[in-house]
Amino acid sequence: MSDHLRFVLLGPLEAWSGDTRLDLGPPKRRALLARLLIADSRPVSADRLGEDLWEGSPPASALSSIHSHISRLRAVLEPDRTRRGGHTVLLSGSAGYTLNAPPHTRDSTRFEEAVSHARGLLTRGRLTEARREVRRGLTLWAGTALADAANYAFAEREIARLEEIRLAAGELHATVLLQEGRPDEAAVIAEELTTRSPLREAAWALLLRALYLAGRPAEALRRFEAIRTLLAEELGTVPGPELSDVHVAVLRQDAAALTPFRSRTAPVPLVERSAGAASVIVGRTGELTRFDEILSDAGQGRTRWVLLSGEGGIGKTRLAEEFAARATDAGFKTVWVRCGIDIGSEADGGDGADPMGRLISMAYPDIRLDVGSEAVVGELTERLTQQPTICLIEDLHRAGPRFRRLLGSYAALLRDVPLIVVCTTQDTDDAGLRELLALLVRQTRATLMPLNPLTVADVHELMHRRSTPFNPSAPGSELHQREAAALHRRGEGNPFLITEILELPSEERTGPGARLPASVSRVLRARMDLLDERVLTMLQAIAVTGGELAPELLLRIRTISREELLSLIDAAVTARVLNWEDGTGPGRPGRYLMPDLVRELVLQDLTPARRQLLHAAAARALAELPHRHPVHIARHLMAAGPLIAREELVDAAFAAGNRCADDDQHAEAALWFDHAAALADDPGVWAEARHAADTARRQLDQLEQWIGHPCDPADLPGDSAWPTDPEHRAG
Repeated sequence: MSDHLRFVLLGPLEAWSGDTRLDLGPPKRRALLARLLIADSRPVSADRLGEDLWEGSPPASALSSIHSHISRLRAVLEPDRTRRGGHTVLLSGSAGYTLNAPPHTRDSTRFEEAVSHARGLLTRGRLTEARREVRRGLTLWAGTALADAANYAFAEREIARLEEIRLAAGELHATVLLQEGRPDEAAVIAEELTTRSPLREAAWALLLRALYLAGRPAEALRRFEAIRTLLAEELGTVPGPELSDVHVAVLRQDAAALTPFRSRTAPVPLVERSAGAASVIVGRTGELTRFDEILSDAGQGRTRWVLLSGEGGIGKTRLAEEFAARATDAGFKTVWVRCGIDIGSEADGGDGADPMGRLISMAYPDIRLDVGSEAVVGELTERLTQQPTICLIEDLHRAGPRFRRLLGSYAALLRDVPLIVVCTTQDTDDAGLRELLALLVRQTRATLMPLNPLTVADVHELMHRRSTPFNPSAPGSELHQREAAALHRRGEGNPFLITEILELPSEERTGPGARLPASVSRVLRARMDLLDERVLTMLQAIAVTGGELAPELLLRIRTISREELLSLIDAAVTARVLNWEDGTGPGRPGRYLMPDLVRELVLQDLTPARRQLLHAAAARALAELPHRHPVHIARHLMAAGPLIAREELVDAAFAAGNRCADDDQHAEAALWFDHAAALADDPGVWAEARHAADTARRQLDQLEQWIGHPCDPADLPGDSAWPTDPEHRAG
């Protein structure tokens, strides 16, 4: 192809021929070009293009539409070749269409090369050249990467990858400035990074370093408290080792530990993609559609307020980021603040500074704030008329009373200007916050957007968009849908939890081989660290007995009163480690259930001895209940291992086998009699057990002949406490 062609991906999609910007046509054609650019000179079939461009539902006219767009793109990219034939840029073959766009023709490649080169210069101590090189790369950005394809699933991964490198480049830039002895400039850049990615701990560590080295240690400590609170409330976790080490160094006033060595490389390496960064916004179509309507209204001069609410990890920040990106693409100025960080949560005390004034100063630094609220509003109205603005206020539940009052006042005064205010907040019992939200709804007709957990269909779509394999040859198959249902249950429909689980290999996400991702364990353990020891002990008993709270059983396992049990249940529900599930019909009352991930963590943390003691206690408690079930008792006795005498285990296995035989569960009965035979020391008892097992299998054969297909013992209901190896479990 001709080297005079250049492609711009770091912003709205553009193609240049020399100094001439080419007309790429309507949005669908631009999305098609973006899809071919992402393929990196590899062929893409027409069927694949149809699936990607029409989000899995291509119309009957899709193929002819693709052919038409390809023809028009060829005419734009190689007008001379269109007349003569023999195209060299946009090729077609048996495997599909290929865009011959070498890496050097794409600004994204030049950006990545600049960052990589800057990192190498930093490693060699050539600081001035490293700073110039990383700045050169960052100036290539003109907006959201691949903005014309941002709403398409096929572009999500590449956009996330480029945005991750952009953040790493910013951290590299700040690191270079620190090594040059310019901490004030480094602090400004680190501040921008924490605003763009509020939960990115590497950026916060840089900010703390820069603030301390700039002679602002008190502010550095305040910022650490802010991010620690943010991590606890958003993810239920605590700062990681790097950020904690920087905090300790600030407390110790250890300037040597906080000053970067010139041989040190950038703190965040370039990676293919960050964990969870490529997550697709699914289940939020209604919210995005509603926001597009709000964006249109604001563009016509109407002030709009949006209130996003939900639990931590539900996706409030991710959705707010998407709102901001759409507003930016529409020409809006963006102001992003976080309560408790940019705006202090204790706003009523201290120096008496106006927290609302700090917010206004972030948007318009030159506005005077000492002239009265009406004059400030008048100046703001004039600025907003000239420049549409979106203001995103995160974590409104952490704002102080003074900021809330002022926010309500400005909401009443700012009318009929091109302004969107998006507030995010967690669900809380804070009466003051509820009063503010009610005021905003009354005064501004704010749009309420409570975010619900994802549905099973949403999880299935998320897996499909991420090309998540269960049965790779049939992603829409019943097995894939069953996997989605299991993943939904395990992650409680929480986007953060589900996305983290999807990072695991397919065999480790659900089922017998499921394991807890480190990030999820960290979040859950931080949540449980706040619980009283008595609540944890109760949770251990519930986990061992199957995950459902059975009050009568629990009261027998532990010597506590019913009143104490109720208070412990309340504490567990408040901490979201125990959920209430309403009854589904007559005779099926509601119940308390442990979330699967919480139960897995509790069982994982139990020592073998502690688990065996609980199983033994559960077996004893079950035996005292009037409607005891021999199978349940036997399972707990088997899991109790060496704490139970072999004779008692034999008797329990016989009782379980006989009950299963009475219930025509012959396959399970045979297995229990096998256990009795394996445990028996007496030859007569062994013979009796073998005879009972053989009888159960003969009855199973007769049943199979009658129903016409085999009964698979693997299909029987299982329990993690029921051993499958009697010799091993007998201990």
